[in-house]
Amino acid sequence: MSMNEAETRYELIDPILRKKGYKRPYIRLETPAPVEPIGNKGRRSNRAGKMDYLICVDSPQGPAPLPVAILEAKKESEDPLKGMGQAKDYGKCDRFDAKYIFSTNGHRYAKFNKFNGMQTGPFPLADFPDHQTITECYARHTGIELDKPEAKMLFTADSPAYPESRYYQDAAIRATFEKVLQCEKDGQPARALLSLATGAGKTIIAANMLWRLNEAGRLSKPALFICDRDELRTQGYNKLKAVFGGNARIVENKQGDNTAKNARIHVATYQTLGIDDEAEDFASFLSEHYPENSFSVIIIDECHRSAWGKWSEVLTRNPDAIQIGLTATPRKLHPSKAVSADKEALAAIKEDNEITANNHNYFGEPVYEYKLSQAQEDGYLAACEIMKRKSTIDSRTFSKAEILKAGVIDIATGQPFREEDLTKDEYTGKDFDDKLFIDLRTPAMCQDLFDLLCQNGGPEQKVIIFCTREIHADRVVQHMGNLYAQWCIDNDKEPKEDYAFKCMGGPNGGSDMIEPMRGSSERAFVACTVDLLEAGVDIERLNAVVFFRYLKSSIKFYQMVGRGTRIDETTKKYKFWLYDYTGATDLFGTDFITKPPTPGGGGGGGGGEEPPGGGGSGESPPVPEMHGQTDVLGDGHYIFGQRNGQDTRIPIEEYRREMIQRVISEADNLNDFRQLWIEQQRRKKLIEHLLGCDYNPERIREVDKMEAFDLYDVFAHHGYHAHALKREERSKAYITGNVDWFSSMDAKAAAVLKALGQQFSIAGTDALESESLWEVPEIKNEGGVRALYSLGKPIEVMLQAKGKLFAA
Repeated sequence: MSMNEAETRYELIDPILRKKGYKRPYIRLETPAPVEPIGNKGRRSNRAGKMDYLICVDSPQGPAPLPVAILEAKKESEDPLKGMGQAKDYGKCDRFDAKYIFSTNGHRYAKFNKFNGMQTGPFPLADFPDHQTITECYARHTGIELDKPEAKMLFTADSPAYPESRYYQDAAIRATFEKVLQCEKDGQPARALLSLATGAGKTIIAANMLWRLNEAGRLSKPALFICDRDELRTQGYNKLKAVFGGNARIVENKQGDNTAKNARIHVATYQTLGIDDEAEDFASFLSEHYPENSFSVIIIDECHRSAWGKWSEVLTRNPDAIQIGLTATPRKLHPSKAVSADKEALAAIKEDNEITANNHNYFGEPVYEYKLSQAQEDGYLAACEIMKRKSTIDSRTFSKAEILKAGVIDIATGQPFREEDLTKDEYTGKDFDDKLFIDLRTPAMCQDLFDLLCQNGGPEQKVIIFCTREIHADRVVQHMGNLYAQWCIDNDKEPKEDYAFKCMGGPNGGSDMIEPMRGSSERAFVACTVDLLEAGVDIERLNAVVFFRYLKSSIKFYQMVGRGTRIDETTKKYKFWLYDYTGATDLFGTDFITKPPTPGGGGGGGGGEEPPGGGGSGESPPVPEMHGQTDVLGDGHYIFGQRNGQDTRIPIEEYRREMIQRVISEADNLNDFRQLWIEQQRRKKLIEHLLGCDYNPERIREVDKMEAFDLYDVFAHHGYHAHALKREERSKAYITGNVDWFSSMDAKAAAVLKALGQQFSIAGTDALESESLWEVPEIKNEGGVRALYSLGKPIEVMLQAKGKLFAA
């Protein structure tokens, strides 16, 4: 019998690595189990996470090894070339900041070289390159001389405060240091841009990066960590203080003095440095307290949020510093020709692209990227399920005459609009709850959202609703609070405090509710805001992000979505919901083409062209009047994933169709599929193949409300148009439809085989292949496996029984 993957590692691979001079052959790339959007809060998969080898170079320059390659271990029976492909291997190299990818089954190995894009092999594993060879290859290909003092930063360990970096955090730091060394070698300014999904731990990366630089003797002057808001500054300071203690301080002006003047790490906002006021002729606090080239290193947090204007003074005054930008969205939107009709959308896209272009022009292309879909696949960030909704009143454009005729009022004053107050000829959904007040729209949307919360986990969930403006947030708070109060009455529940609240800036804006929302399960559930919670606030237990606000900026959108991406192990939250009432999720995807609002097109804002496969209702909603009733309709159900290397939303219909096509490619007809299903190894191989391609059958079973059906019936129904039977129905049909068969055999054997049907009704196919099956009392008491010998070989009897069960 061939060895499994773990046995192959221990018996065949480890000895070769030791023999080849790798002192640390047991360093492995290990991730938690992936997260899956199953159930209201998601779950961790029962699949294992990644576990492969990091091939490292050791050096006297420092205590930590330098990973330079990935070695993927496969079962002894598998081809070492399996799973390798040029595009895929380039992606792996980028993801792990690896220069080489190796794959082995313990006997032979294959190799991919990122520098020349060549795949070679398979070769005998006995010929695997030794430590000296790998070291020389890395140095030659990168141009980095590993024995020089400046290379010491590559071999420094993480700080004691954060000693176990996730693999992508370590890869991001290594990629940055490699860029710095190459810039210095070429006589260029040391600049680097890192792009990681919100929630991936950019601040921990910054803290460990500064620690490693300090340990390598590269902080001869202080370092500056700078951001654009107090929340980010506090978050950064807490992480940096954990690493540097009292040597990390917040920059503040105290009686004309700098509170951080003697610190090793200075933590500041642009505002405290005095470089955010365009009216000033110079950066007052910065120039007064920091002469030119005061810093060894400058790290700019959330650099995509910063306008490339006067704040760049801090960079230009420190040209010799290592300068590192951290961002979540280094992407571009490519507007269609029609977007020129929407001046606001065009301006937002232009501003986003300008920020992105300036980041890239200044720092260069990102040296490392880690996307949300990758973090979900690795099990580090929560999975995402998207439900698009649409108010019927948002499905059309209203003329100025219709607005006047309807007597629409000013949302702020409550007075009817006069003709001279209306500055546009046409109004769409993005104008409602901004300038216009229509008493039908917000109540209908709040009712629909409350119903969805009740369906998907209950109303007492942690939710952020992004509103158009403060006065809109007030109305949403009122409606959500009233709906909750009525729910409590209807369900005889004691209402919990501060169910819905406004969360804005200022002393009475509700920001004091962030802490109870973050930490309490008894109060503060629904935060209604405009953009206070857009960035810098981590609420791990957040269950849903809701868009009542139209968006045109992809940068803002990604920041807002990022509020929900954290996993919370305490409450077992591995998934968050995106409820989209304004088309904001159309902004997912790098090359998405944005279009302006059109009649029947769902409003403007982030609205965009529907991706192939649709996902909408397929029917035109009724055209509403300005008075009467407005409805909220489903406009698509999606899961979040990756297509062509880019994060995107995937319509459930498309996801189901693609998955079923994979199944049909394995079995042409229902009989072939049934035969595949009853053979345990073939069935498991099919499921593993689907999961490996990011298709989760459980997801479709849940969406289609088929939890009472076995996966066999899910596939048979969708793939082969068979009538689906619930597990209990199939069990009964198996027992009643095979009376003659049971009568023809020994009574004990018949009792065991009938009990199989009963076990199937409880837990499906898995129950028939579980080791605990033979410990079930009604099976064990009748003789278990021994009872089947009267019919032949038990394994063949079991196959026959399963065949009859699934043919029922």
